[in-house]
Amino acid sequence: MEKYKDASRKMLFILIWGLIILLPLTVLAEDTPVMVIEAAKLAIDQARKAGAEQQAVDDLSAAKSWLSQAEKAYEAAHSIMARVSTAKMKRAREEEVIYLATMAKVKGLTAEAKSKKQMTAAKLKETQKDLADYQSAIVVMKEKLREAEDAKEIQAKAEAERKHLEESQRMADEMEARKRKELAEAERKTAELEAIKQREVREGRLKDEKRIAEREKETSQAKLMEVQVGAQRAKETQEIRAKEEKFAAEKEKLAVMQTKLQALEQEKAMLIAAGKIPKVTAEAGDKKIIMTILTIDLFTSASELTPAGKKILDGVGDFLKSYPNSKVLTRGHTDSTGKAAANQALSEKRAQKVREYLVAYQNVSPGRVTAEGVGSAQPVATNASAAGRALNRRVELIVITGEP
Repeated sequence: MEKYKDASRKMLFILIWGLIILLPLTVLAEDTPVMVIEAAKLAIDQARKAGAEQQAVDDLSAAKSWLSQAEKAYEAAHSIMARVSTAKMKRAREEEVIYLATMAKVKGLTAEAKSKKQMTAAKLKETQKDLADYQSAIVVMKEKLREAEDAKEIQAKAEAERKHLEESQRMADEMEARKRKELAEAERKTAELEAIKQREVREGRLKDEKRIAEREKETSQAKLMEVQVGAQRAKETQEIRAKEEKFAAEKEKLAVMQTKLQALEQEKAMLIAAGKIPKVTAEAGDKKIIMTILTIDLFTSASELTPAGKKILDGVGDFLKSYPNSKVLTRGHTDSTGKAAANQALSEKRAQKVREYLVAYQNVSPGRVTAEGVGSAQPVATNASAAGRALNRRVELIVITGEP
């Protein structure tokens, strides 16, 4: 940059002195004061068109002053008194006019050269700024690649959760089968005891005392067995009830896990769809998808949407139409350059511009979309570098995927 400035100064210096040396020779060729004055006027006019009224005020003012003196000298040379002068005096007056007009022309050309130099320097500065923006864009692309790897990790976690739910379902099915088998065994034992009791009733009274005594003994034993069996049945019934309660709890837990799995599957689908939108970085949050768009991809230097930015928002609108029940929050962010109040206002204005475009041109219901700005309060990178500031200048679209 310094080498460019030094070279520019040298070129300007050479140009000015070349004009000072060559213009008198040119003037001699032009021969008349009128032609030199007209040439000076033309040089001043060219300087104005080149922007000298802003870039080279002093030189333009000097050129006008020299021209004014030349015109006054010309009028004096053609006054009544001058007409009676000698040829030598007339020639001296003409040379004075030519000199003054020549200096006006030199100053005009100098003003034009300085203006063009300033414009060239401004264009160079703008080119350097564009280069910095492109370098920032390269850093952003690298960050997007890293976030894509994070998305793959999220997908792997979701797959592991699905396998865990399938294993829980298998264990619940096995538990239900064991419970049914145990219940069938208890019913079989109860039926056997009932059959023994009915058989004893049908046998009737025994014909002799011995058989009566034996029968009473058997009856006593049967009653004792019945008590024991009843106690066993009560114990088994209690165990079955406990197992049923445990099974119900496991079943309820499984239902909750299935609901979570469905939510994860939907969130995964939304994350993949959002990631396919050009210039949009998508990441999963707690029951929400966060889509980030850098300001450089959406707006001009202020808050006006560019044609490319509108095309990006068209893709966002198509995404939102696929999930019509999801609420959306547009949140504007800035870097820390400038005053906090100005950054806050700018972030709010940019977030509102995105909301207005989605409502007006993508037919998103106004009740679904809200907007807010947070200024530079939530940076995602350092503000000490141009690349970090480029990442911090962004708009986030937060899409709610489930109940908070």
